[in-house]
Amino acid sequence: MFNFFKKPKLEPDLVIEHKHLGEIDKLPLASITYYIGADHKPIIDIGLEDYSADAIDALCKLLDTLSNESIYIETINMLKQGLIKDQQEEVLLTIFTHISQQARYKIANYHKESIKDEPCIKPSDML
Repeated sequence: MFNFFKKPKLEPDLVIEHKHLGEIDKLPLASITYYIGADHKPIIDIGLEDYSADAIDALCKLLDTLSNESIYIETINMLKQGLIKDQQEEVLLTIFTHISQQARYKIANYHKESIKDEPCIKPSDML
């Protein structure tokens, strides 16, 4: 279906030779993988090639990317393009419905929390 997890093209200096296997493999400096296990609980798998400054810097760049709202939008666009290509518009509708319900829920909760912070009678009204 999708090739989300295909190996990225890496720089030649990241080639590692596995002598015991007799093969060459390209490993990422850092990776963060999200998935749902058989128990339906989200799992986050973080991988580091080693604890070198380059690997830690790569992990920090990934964390910076995750904190950026545009990565969520880019992910949804990739998902949308893949589902349309596979003619799975019903699945796309289900996902978009879920996203809109979650957004509505967050907005409602934010509004409820902001109301809780305000006193019923303001101190200025007491004077």
